[in-house]
Amino acid sequence: MGKIDVHHHVIPAFYHDVLSSAKIPVGTSIPSWSPEASLDLMDKFQIDAAILSLSAPGAMIAGGRDEVRTLATNWNDYASKLRAASPEKFGFFAALPGLLDIEGAIAEIKHALMDLKADGITLFTSYGGKYLGAKEFEPIWAELDSHHAVIHVHPVQSREPMFTTPFLPQPLIDFPHESTRTASDLVLSGRKRQYPRCKVILSHGGGTLPYIAERLAKLGEAIFRGVLEEKSPRGDQIMEDLKSFYFDSAISGSANVLDTLLNWAPRDRLLYGTDFPFAGGLEEYFDTALEDYDMDDKLRELYYRDNALTLFPRLRALFG
Repeated sequence: MGKIDVHHHVIPAFYHDVLSSAKIPVGTSIPSWSPEASLDLMDKFQIDAAILSLSAPGAMIAGGRDEVRTLATNWNDYASKLRAASPEKFGFFAALPGLLDIEGAIAEIKHALMDLKADGITLFTSYGGKYLGAKEFEPIWAELDSHHAVIHVHPVQSREPMFTTPFLPQPLIDFPHESTRTASDLVLSGRKRQYPRCKVILSHGGGTLPYIAERLAKLGEAIFRGVLEEKSPRGDQIMEDLKSFYFDSAISGSANVLDTLLNWAPRDRLLYGTDFPFAGGLEEYFDTALEDYDMDDKLRELYYRDNALTLFPRLRALFG
């Protein structure tokens, strides 16, 4: 069964150079990458198509506003050319210059979705210490909603990372928590319900969200009612909105994660992902764990392929 990989990163030489010169720790060494390496991995794991994306820290690493805008546009143009060369193998989530640059972000959304026909947009979990439910980002959500956009949310290190020990770089522990924080912020702020035409994918099985969903839904209203906004969901609406996300399997194919996720998430919200090439060479470990996990054939088809084909009309036309 051919899979659709919705969590697959691209590191062109110009982005690798920016990461190397910035000297900002990303919690791991910068892996090497090439289109051929992606295709080799796809062949090995029976992946029909991969939706390519820019990983953390994203275009914001370039520094000044103009440099950040240029880096995002250059990455999108590069990814668009990769897809044009192999449209049956690659799609892409377009990069943005950062949500604090409202004008630049909206301009790039229009360029990516209308001119380049990107398959979706990559957002990071926070920008300048603000999670995705922040009021400042409403114009961006309104633009995305107008396009019925598919959005892949990837964790990024928090504004002021705290390393309690050298053994706890942010990607190891904090990235799953950052996904949970921004998803919770989107729901409790009411932004998720306010812009229902946006289809939002959370990385890494939703982080810790499936594990704490019941706690969040109950305590979110019972204890923190006073800080909820007018548009915030109430009661059962909170759980309904939490379950409206999509969840990719990147670095999350192990049984302990799947036991919780599959018991909680709707079957039509599950997506396959590898996190190549940032999985530290563990793509095979997690893919094998997912293959070995006991699930019925229909669920596996949904997880590996059919749910993605529902999300991405271009791929549905190719493989549906």
